[in-house]
Amino acid sequence: MKETHTPNGLTRRSFLGIAAASAALTAAGLAGCAPSSVNTKEPTAEVDNTDEAETPSVTEDMITETKSCDVVVVGMGVSGVAALRSAAESGANVIGVEKTSVVNCRSNMFAAFNSDLSRKLGIQDIDPTTIGNELMIQMAHRGNYRVINTWLSHCGEAFEWYAGAMDDIMLVGPNDDYPEDLDQIYLYAESTEGDTYRFGIDHERSFAGCVCVGGGNETHRPILEANLQKALDTGKAQVVFNSPAVQLDVEDGRVTGVVCHNLEDDTYTRYDAAKGVILASGDYSYNDEMLQTYAPWVYANKDKYLFSHEAMDMNGTPASMGDGQLMGVQAGGHLDVGPHAVMAHILQFGADQFLEVNEQGRRFCNEDLSMTNIAKIMVSQPGMKVFQILDSKAAEYYPPIDMMLEYIRGYGDGETYSAEANTLDDLAIQLGLENDAAKTFVDEVSRFNELCEKGHDDDFGKAAEKMHPIIEPPFKAITYDMSKHTSVDDVSCMRLLVTMGGLETNENAQVLDDKLNPIPGLYAVGNTQGGRFVDDYPFSLSGASHGAALTYGYLAGKHIAS
Repeated sequence: MKETHTPNGLTRRSFLGIAAASAALTAAGLAGCAPSSVNTKEPTAEVDNTDEAETPSVTEDMITETKSCDVVVVGMGVSGVAALRSAAESGANVIGVEKTSVVNCRSNMFAAFNSDLSRKLGIQDIDPTTIGNELMIQMAHRGNYRVINTWLSHCGEAFEWYAGAMDDIMLVGPNDDYPEDLDQIYLYAESTEGDTYRFGIDHERSFAGCVCVGGGNETHRPILEANLQKALDTGKAQVVFNSPAVQLDVEDGRVTGVVCHNLEDDTYTRYDAAKGVILASGDYSYNDEMLQTYAPWVYANKDKYLFSHEAMDMNGTPASMGDGQLMGVQAGGHLDVGPHAVMAHILQFGADQFLEVNEQGRRFCNEDLSMTNIAKIMVSQPGMKVFQILDSKAAEYYPPIDMMLEYIRGYGDGETYSAEANTLDDLAIQLGLENDAAKTFVDEVSRFNELCEKGHDDDFGKAAEKMHPIIEPPFKAITYDMSKHTSVDDVSCMRLLVTMGGLETNENAQVLDDKLNPIPGLYAVGNTQGGRFVDDYPFSLSGASHGAALTYGYLAGKHIAS
């Protein structure tokens, strides 16, 4: 086998060793661990890169059935379902294959603007290139601008098409009342403030261009299922569940189909695809070897994250094993060259208004940060906890503090404030800070108060209007314990939602080879697609991940059909 090079110094041979190790784990039933098991696993030894290990292929005698179609879509999340419907509506005969027993989704947020629907919700039009340039800055210019600008330019159109699958969906504009029926599915804008960035005051720039889905279970599952039905109603689409894709068929450099493992009867089916295959199989957050290789900063801090994507197949194997990435590389593609982005959050409403310290009692950042960026800084702090410190005047400069705490910390024991005392020394004791840490904490609050009075944050550069002295007792603290993983729904946990490194594509979602030429018959969308978010997941546009996944599923389905 010719040895070519993939990102991060990994050869294609050693990358395929990862595929073999993953396949071996799955076969042995070892990959079906619960999130808590994943969080505690120690780093593994280097993967065996023998020629035998690199080809966990399915032999011809194992394939019991062959089906023919125009397009196969691998994975039935938001991008896969969108691709299925889009291709079918464009006239292609499409088969969707899914590893689990249901279509998969979570969250309720989509970046979607510059459409009639978004305007009805009060979202102002935005120049896609303005957002694209900001995203590129935040991603150290490692993303693919054409890929990014394409989804930004079509995200409103794609979401309007997606939401249109439901006949009885309700639109709630800025001046409209929310529905009284809790089961009514409705759309509303996360914010209608537009671009409110103030140079020299706001530390990060953000854009109001996010549509949220309300009602039901607060995810977009009803809309996702409506889109699946729309695809099936064309008479050109079908879906096979409990059937993970395990191998792409490649003839003369062209992807001609895919082989899937039918978990219910342990057989294999080949799907011949005249037009090609769309990989929409998600991320690799539960593949330890890939996580260690492509997101080592996450792997080194696994005990601080709650791995929150719970989708599993019927045998208990996590869905997020990097199946599409591995198959795409085997077919000649390659992954993002830059550091792979991850989506890792901890929700701290009002964080920009408060002082934040670590377990050594030290302030450690400009607190005016998105929840993505504060999460990155938190995991690098000593210990497992950080603390927000405020005094009795907090409600004056941040009125919703108590309501927000009830919302974001209403899980587990329902704790809101974790400590309250009339002196800083007593507060330090309640927080478990002792000796040098306790003294440092008191000194740090004093230093912070001096900077507030001075009107300039010499230490971290936070805007003066967001600096509030801590002088009026009782003093309070909010603890964020990164080892306290109560629930995947608990937004106050440090959560790893997904990894976002994928196969490099062009703006048509066609997977590129090592020379950056499209591989005929192979597409990648969703978190299997690279170029959208590289180096970091910027939080300047809420719902960007879902928006990009939906948009590229929509566009890829039309492109492959044509």
